[in-house]
Amino acid sequence: MLPSIGIFLHGEPVWPTVQWVNDCEHALQELLPDLLAVPHGLEHVLSTLQDVEISLVDDTTIARVHAEFLNDPEVTDVITFPYGEIIVSYDTAVRYAVQHGIPKAEELLRYMIHGLTHLHGYLDATAEQRDALFAVQEQLISHCRCTPLSVQYIGPPENDHQTVPHCARWRSK
Repeated sequence: MLPSIGIFLHGEPVWPTVQWVNDCEHALQELLPDLLAVPHGLEHVLSTLQDVEISLVDDTTIARVHAEFLNDPEVTDVITFPYGEIIVSYDTAVRYAVQHGIPKAEELLRYMIHGLTHLHGYLDATAEQRDALFAVQEQLISHCRCTPLSVQYIGPPENDHQTVPHCARWRSK
């Protein structure tokens, strides 16, 4: 049984919109079988969860959560808790997207997929771990159509047999 994904938009950002969040929730639900088909990491819990809650928050909120639960007062992009809660900063996603010429919708979706990949057992503490996590994450994001108005999961091509390519895109934290 697949966990149910709920995305909750906190605050009153101009973007993402409620419609975009609803579309994203549907797309993430559709990509779950493909994520779960990829070999899991050591600390995987995604397949055991009934619900995954993704909270989209501003930088102030994620910094507070980061300080309270991880003793680090800095702003971060994604915080994943093993009981199925993912906190994502929409401010950080938009800022990173603008700085790197990436569509903001794609970057925000990437952060949510990043959190789901953590729940599937992938870590990013070392370069080798990051490489493996990003390979899975980027494969999934490549099967999505993202615009600031909508998100769709189109799935892998028919001849894609869930191979996880070496990640060509490298981003340091």
